[in-house]
Amino acid sequence: MKTKLLTICLGLITIFTSLSQLALAQNSTPIDTLLPPAEVEGYEEPGALEALPKVSDRDIMTTFIQTVLGWAMILTLIAIVVSGIYYLQSRGNEEEISKAKNIILYLIIGMAIIAAAYGIVSGVIQFDFFKVNP
Repeated sequence: MKTKLLTICLGLITIFTSLSQLALAQNSTPIDTLLPPAEVEGYEEPGALEALPKVSDRDIMTTFIQTVLGWAMILTLIAIVVSGIYYLQSRGNEEEISKAKNIILYLIIGMAIIAAAYGIVSGVIQFDFFKVNP
């Protein structure tokens, strides 16, 4: 039974990652449209550093934290489904029923904490604490 649940979880994770990569691929633009043609008069090849997008450390950290929290939420939802299956498999055994209920309760509390952390991170990135006023 545990191997079946593990296979289902791994399959769901594979599907979610495939869908996210597919969505990223559909939103991307081909490299040919980003660069002007070399035949244009007055065109100079940009240097490697000037061609890179301007990304701050703050943007990198917030994107990383939001991505980790998003994946944690997905894994929590999968764990709730698995614990619901565990609850159905208990077949009236009170000890297993209480164990499954406790797992679901703790997962819901964890989801609330994850959602609060995501909201706090999303709210804090809007503030400019270190902005220098002239």
